[in-house]
Amino acid sequence: MIALWLIGLLLSTTPLPANGKPVVIEPHLGLPQLAIPDNNPLTTEKIALGQMLFFDRRLSRDNTLSCAMCHIPNQGFSNNFVTTPTGYQRRKGRRNAPTLLNVGYLAPLFHDGRAQSLEDQAWGPLLNHREMANTSPTVVMAKINLIPQYRQAFNKAFKTAPSKTTLAQAIASFERTLIAGNSPFDRWYYGHQEEAINQTAKKGFSLFTGKANCIRCHTINQKTALLTDQDFHNTGIGTRSHKANTPDLKKRDLGRFEITGNPTDRGRYKTPTLRNIALTKPYMHNGSINSLEQVIHFYNNGGITNSNLSPLIQPLSLKPDEINQLTAFLKTLSSPHVAALIENNQPKN
Repeated sequence: MIALWLIGLLLSTTPLPANGKPVVIEPHLGLPQLAIPDNNPLTTEKIALGQMLFFDRRLSRDNTLSCAMCHIPNQGFSNNFVTTPTGYQRRKGRRNAPTLLNVGYLAPLFHDGRAQSLEDQAWGPLLNHREMANTSPTVVMAKINLIPQYRQAFNKAFKTAPSKTTLAQAIASFERTLIAGNSPFDRWYYGHQEEAINQTAKKGFSLFTGKANCIRCHTINQKTALLTDQDFHNTGIGTRSHKANTPDLKKRDLGRFEITGNPTDRGRYKTPTLRNIALTKPYMHNGSINSLEQVIHFYNNGGITNSNLSPLIQPLSLKPDEINQLTAFLKTLSSPHVAALIENNQPKN
């Protein structure tokens, strides 16, 4: 379970309601107040249950895979070792496992934006045939209802038996606690601590907001910065390996088009947050780039030409020392709070 001292760091409490102890997550420097759905208020009981579910391999079809095996705590709640994770019966996933750090601020979710909330997202991996491969929610809930520990935990958190809805709400509640702000960048930019980052990183920030124009998609506001516009863009990644005339549509990854059916959405993927980006390699929706320097080189070259390439993707003419400066800035986006999240979220199974 989550250590009580960590809960004390993250939240403040109000009087006890019928279904548990309410939680209010205090925002870190650089992050806004977290929005919590009215129909799924945070409680300590839900968070503890969600954490239990997150690490439980029994949620997969063959009892071998948990959420935490693709979103590994000590790898930035992503997966540093593979381009795309391996799921049920060693089936290879189509896309890279994105970080869950600060995921409560992001919507829509998935690289193609097919889920509008964490509650909507929770069942995607559980039912995906490449991932946890359950045949239906009914099968999962039948398994959960046979486990006394879960019946007790769901009753404690929801005053009801386990259900498809409450399972998703519990996992979403836990994921909303994965807050990681107050980075060196935040302390410099929002906290006005000049010594928080060095001169090289400051030059990198000038490039980020100027010549490189990264800020166009990785947005920074006056008081907070999610470092994503939460929109979708075609950078060309994947177009060489999945040509437009590939005959087998099931093997092609067409990005946002698979959700909208709009031809202009072919090859468009959601802008990732850059917070904690140094911790969450490999990069891009298919994990095809392994370092921050390589990512910058990719954009410096203007992406990959294709019929839907975003007009925002242009050659940058960055010099080697400017690439180093921009890399130094990106490394200032890592939060010191990640260490506590790792310590308190080690796999239990």
